[in-house]
Amino acid sequence: MPEVKMEYSQKYADIDYAGDGELYHRLDIYLPKEKRANYPVVIHIYGSAWYSNNSKGMADLGTICQALLDAGYAVVTPNHRSSADAKFPAQIEDIKAVIRFVRGNAARYNFDTSFIATSGFSSGGHLASLAATSGGVAGLEGSIGNYLQLSSSVDAACDWSGPVDLTNMDCAGARDPGATAPEEAVTGVKYTPENIDVFKKLSAPSYIDSNDPPIIIFHGIKDNVVPSCQSTGFYESLDKAGVKTDLILVEEGGHGFNMYSEQNLRTMVEFLNTAREAKAAKRPAAPRRSINPDGSVSFEIRADGATHVTADICNVKYPMKQGADGIWRATSAPLAPGFHYYFLEADGARFSDPLSETFYGCGTMASAVDIPEENTDYMKVQDVPHGQVRLVNYFSSVTGSWRPLQIYTPAGYEKGKGKYPVLYIQHGGGEDHRGWMQQGLTANIMDNLIAAGKAVPMIVVSANSNIPGARGSYSWEGMQNFRDELVDCIIPFIEKNFRAKTGAGNRAMCGLSMGGGQSFYIGLRTPEVFSNVGLFSSGIFGGIAGGGDMDFEKEIPGMLSATGKFNASHKIFYISCGEQDPRIGPTTRAVESMRKAGVEVIFESFPGDHEWQPWRKSLHSFAQKIFR
Repeated sequence: MPEVKMEYSQKYADIDYAGDGELYHRLDIYLPKEKRANYPVVIHIYGSAWYSNNSKGMADLGTICQALLDAGYAVVTPNHRSSADAKFPAQIEDIKAVIRFVRGNAARYNFDTSFIATSGFSSGGHLASLAATSGGVAGLEGSIGNYLQLSSSVDAACDWSGPVDLTNMDCAGARDPGATAPEEAVTGVKYTPENIDVFKKLSAPSYIDSNDPPIIIFHGIKDNVVPSCQSTGFYESLDKAGVKTDLILVEEGGHGFNMYSEQNLRTMVEFLNTAREAKAAKRPAAPRRSINPDGSVSFEIRADGATHVTADICNVKYPMKQGADGIWRATSAPLAPGFHYYFLEADGARFSDPLSETFYGCGTMASAVDIPEENTDYMKVQDVPHGQVRLVNYFSSVTGSWRPLQIYTPAGYEKGKGKYPVLYIQHGGGEDHRGWMQQGLTANIMDNLIAAGKAVPMIVVSANSNIPGARGSYSWEGMQNFRDELVDCIIPFIEKNFRAKTGAGNRAMCGLSMGGGQSFYIGLRTPEVFSNVGLFSSGIFGGIAGGGDMDFEKEIPGMLSATGKFNASHKIFYISCGEQDPRIGPTTRAVESMRKAGVEVIFESFPGDHEWQPWRKSLHSFAQKIFR
């Protein structure tokens, strides 16, 4: 048969869509002559009464396929297993593998997978229609190819003269399937009443429901191979179910003959364009996220062209599955109350959820979800006088650069003249000066405490302790860069530019995790600077690599040898930890050891792991104890 001349910009031939090297699992791709960034896709399937496994090169290329190319559609023509190679459902399993392959290779071939349609002639029309009505039917999905996690559903279908109802091939009353009927060859069973369920499984009308995509049907009235009543019955069933459908009966049309008029090809393209526009109009503008009553979180997101999409919540990954509507979905396990960082990932690329504010955590900008907890109104905005949080910059002589601070001033600061004690509050590893004011809800907590008279009005300063050249956090030597930054740069700046009280009794230092280690060393080693010190979930006592087995006297000279002086120098020495935090055991033992030696230390634990909810509660408790 002579090669059909086609107009296209690029052809990819003999692509193995199953990865098994078999001829019957090859496909060709044609891209339109008019180049675009990406193209909607039509998979067109040849007709052969399911007898051929290698007719992709004759799949109505000069007619249906050329019309689709001219209209801007990428065209995929696949082979599939013949009835001699394997029995049904092998054929539809192959086509569904092709659909998944298209989704999985969108970037490689410039496919716009927001719209994928099937089309086919004769037995190809049967497979195109069956693919459209059986989206999500597990028994027809198969296990072909490398993209089983992707959807095999389509957005529209074009059926050209297809034998869609294999239970009623004699609908015209003039056909006897006989011993050599193609439907018997593809099923491997005789067409008998006892075997009718086999042929029902093969039939597109068996799976019709109102969620099916639009389907257009073309059939010749003079078709003597597949009677046109196949299509009229299919159309009536689709219409009754409320599926958008159209039926074009061609008066002089036979089985392929006189079917591909310019008008019919134009009608096909217009139908597909309308279906594509209708889907685009319904497309969600953005992903959705919801917190469920049990504390789990459900994610919905569009990631057209992606093959693997994941929600990563604090390094616990939840693979997302793509639905028939193209939306990727996943629901997490129930999460503990409080703040949780998370990321979305598509094919290994991390990105923030558009529905989430972004927070600096985990060493980068991250999304987050805050699971509500009862009896924590003190963390929420209340009808009380509100302070202000401001971002200021100071010049650091340690780094030779301008560096940021976030500062909370209590309600009334702007109009008053009085001075305030200052709490210097430190973030954890992978976070910065923004952590306590954003993730930690510091302003809410302080506003509510001060309004209730439970805390002394105070200034709260959050600095960025990520100092270039710092040698680490869990030793006095490693603290020197930040000690110099805090004591020599930040405190003088605050006391010069804000109405801050001076003296150790009017200063407090606390911090979470890494910031707790900084508070331990800097706060306790410099009693002339700070007389109030708080450690929240620090790993210096153990529970993480490098922590534990601490010689308190060595690390804090005088803590054990001059306990009376130590206690007198530190009005408040406070330690807290989450009850599910790996640090809880070592921290509890450290506190017991300190108390046994006579150190006056306050210890509290709160439900939760190494996360913001215990730290918020720690601040709420610590702030009530200082400056009294």
